[in-house]
Amino acid sequence: MKLKESLINEIKKIFKSELRIKVSIKDKIYDYKQWDSLGNFNVLLKCEKYFNIKFSSKEFNNINTFEGLLKIVKKKKSSTKNKIII
Repeated sequence: MKLKESLINEIKKIFKSELRIKVSIKDKIYDYKQWDSLGNFNVLLKCEKYFNIKFSSKEFNNINTFEGLLKIVKKKKSSTKNKIII
């Protein structure tokens, strides 16, 4: 499995565990009742912990799509070479 496909699946698992929703790559905040600003904050916190990365405050405010989240996680993972923490 490619890195991108793996990241997509891992992020989908986070959405499912945190918000109890199944998302697709084109989904964005407020597409689901559960994915509001608080839900988004919880997803981002879980991603930080799960992938062992840190989002800047600007990123916290600007990440509001699945694709946007995927791009930033991918960029941070490739730049830090951190291992995924399960």
